[in-house]
Amino acid sequence: SNAAVADTTAPSAVITSPANGSRLSGKTVSISVRATDNVGVAKIDLYIDGRLFGTSATASATFNWNTSKAAAGAHTLQAMATDAAGNTGASAVVTVYK
Repeated sequence: SNAAVADTTAPSAVITSPANGSRLSGKTVSISVRATDNVGVAKIDLYIDGRLFGTSATASATFNWNTSKAAAGAHTLQAMATDAAGNTGASAVVTVYK
């Protein structure tokens, strides 16, 4: 039979910048995310402190975070990649300091 094989492989996501443990400098921080999947990445969601910050429809994305209103101290960054079949994969959590 020529039944389509279901895509059950979750994509992977990694925050490539800023580095875990880094101290933020300047008002605008560029957060770079890369995602890979065996078929294709449909979107990347970026979460800052557990809240959805932005979404990109590309497998490689840069989000600009204006930190002027962010509280001093630690903040968590995490990316979630989703493929066309709806599988999701989360990046490791990156903690940065303002």
